[in-house]
Amino acid sequence: MKRLRLGREVLDRMLRHCIESYPYECCGLMLGYEKEDGKYVVDVVKVRNVHEGDKRVRYRIDPMEYYEVEKQAEARGLQVVGIYHSHPNVPARPSQYDLSYSFPWYSYLIISVSGDRVNEYRAWVRDDSSENPRFVEQSVEVNE
Repeated sequence: MKRLRLGREVLDRMLRHCIESYPYECCGLMLGYEKEDGKYVVDVVKVRNVHEGDKRVRYRIDPMEYYEVEKQAEARGLQVVGIYHSHPNVPARPSQYDLSYSFPWYSYLIISVSGDRVNEYRAWVRDDSSENPRFVEQSVEVNE
């Protein structure tokens, strides 16, 4: 499986967004490109969590906002390679809800936060190779 590769500055921006949004789930789009040895994240764009219920346990991205970011990425020669979101007070493991609303070609970086502290971050990719889709963990490589 391809690694998710990103720079420290890009990761730090995502981590700050998650801490600033606590105790609510935040979300954003990871922009970059894909090569044989992995997905490269070169920028991230914060998007609004428009979930109509309890934003402490769910997120939803406005389809129009997603579309606008996708157009901006394409204009820069990039593509959306995944989504990041926070899990306040719970581990960085995808929920059944996350699986139900996932795309098989994206990387999902989940960042567990408690207050002003990041507990962990882990990346996941949906695997549709069996009858029951599931997430498999993807290795993350952070470059300085």
